[in-house]
Amino acid sequence: MISLSKNIIANLSINIWLAFLSLILTPFYVGFLGVESYGLIGFYFSWMAILGVLDAGISSTAIREMAWLAARPEEKGKTPSLLLSLEVVYWGIMLILGVGILAGAWFLGAEWFQAKDLSPEVIRETLILMAISLVVQVPSGLYVSGMMGLQRQVECSSLLGMFGTIRGVGAVLVLWLIKPDIRVFFIWQFVVSIFQTGVIRWYLWKIVSAEGQVARFSMKILQSIKGFARGMILITALGIMITQADKMILSRMVSMEAFGFYMLAWTVVSGFSRVSGPLVQAFYPRFTQMVSKGDFDNLSKQFRLVSQLMSVLILPPCALIVFLSEPILFAWTGNQVVVNGVAPILVVMVLGSVLAASSHSAACILYSKHQLSPVIVINLMCALVLLPLLIVAVNYFDVMGGAYIWGLYGLILYVSYQVYGFRETTKIKLLLLAVKDFLVPCMASFVVAGAASLWLNNVEGKFVFVGLLSFTLVVGWLVALWMCRDLFNIVSEKLRWKLKTSH
Repeated sequence: MISLSKNIIANLSINIWLAFLSLILTPFYVGFLGVESYGLIGFYFSWMAILGVLDAGISSTAIREMAWLAARPEEKGKTPSLLLSLEVVYWGIMLILGVGILAGAWFLGAEWFQAKDLSPEVIRETLILMAISLVVQVPSGLYVSGMMGLQRQVECSSLLGMFGTIRGVGAVLVLWLIKPDIRVFFIWQFVVSIFQTGVIRWYLWKIVSAEGQVARFSMKILQSIKGFARGMILITALGIMITQADKMILSRMVSMEAFGFYMLAWTVVSGFSRVSGPLVQAFYPRFTQMVSKGDFDNLSKQFRLVSQLMSVLILPPCALIVFLSEPILFAWTGNQVVVNGVAPILVVMVLGSVLAASSHSAACILYSKHQLSPVIVINLMCALVLLPLLIVAVNYFDVMGGAYIWGLYGLILYVSYQVYGFRETTKIKLLLLAVKDFLVPCMASFVVAGAASLWLNNVEGKFVFVGLLSFTLVVGWLVALWMCRDLFNIVSEKLRWKLKTSH
């Protein structure tokens, strides 16, 4: 029977909170630091994604292997040695990369950007602080993935929520109370990153060591998982090449102000990945365990559940952004110049981001089945075709070129993963599933948002607008949920059970 477990609910709740917190705090960052400095913050997150090549290869392996071992009691004793072996490799590579990034920041950083208000010295020092912060923050992904693989999402989500809140709110406080300087911002990121990585590592090792098994570095274990890890690194490298190439190219080809507008739009649409990523990450161990046991009927049902849940969560806010991008941005930033610069980019990027997010569940099926070749082919073809198009598009359309390519990339991912993920399914059945799980709630969400835009566009007063927008979003969620009948029945049954037990 398919269900919404407390692990999934906890994971989603925390990440929705962090996405909401990011949106709330971003105007403060821009207000304290300016658009150019915010562009550097966006550049930092791009580098985090680039280093995700390493994180995805090793951390995805950690999720899969720990989930696989957890499903086989006779092999659970290998878990501590698996973690130690992955940890040694991860930190070794990370330190080498950190030295390289530091050298690049020192010798090339100041000349890379077209800045008006930031001096070369400030840019260079900021990039060095970025590099140091990356070295201590990125490895936390390994320990997060380990906890996810062991189905400890509640504890992991709580820790991530706590440190994410401290990181975001604390950054605003230090900029306000100490100094509104981009370097102060990254010093705070470094301090929080040390504590985050250290605490999550300690907690994971406490769980892994509970049964008294001795951890030993094992080349044999690394040899047994190198094929999957290598495939994941290649997949992620290709994906990062596309998803982060727009930031690298734009940071070089357009002004820092225009790049700042682009990164503000990216901040908004990244909220969708904060929902889709943790949702798929919560289901991934389940998928792997079902594949391990050969339970493909239940795997298909779980896939339908995650697809419908994804559609319900992300389609209503997407529709509202498409119809009401300008008033939403003005309520968010209070700056008409920012609104004019960001709104056109945001409308295109949000469509691509929703399509990309909706493709993740089908890709996760391929990972669980250890079928990496289709994913490699899809990403390789995207890299060969879209990267040259990206350069041409930016040359002709400036920052909008990056948005157009991102939208096209999302469309390609959605169609390709649906087809590859379920090649054994007939084309008619695959089309019906896409209609029921994506297109129907999509149309319902856009009808609600389109109707609401007829009167929300003319609402005066920030708080009145936000209140009515929030009400419309809730209505959109409810309508989309009602359209996804399988998910609706599960939620209704759980609510009836809660009401019955409460009395």
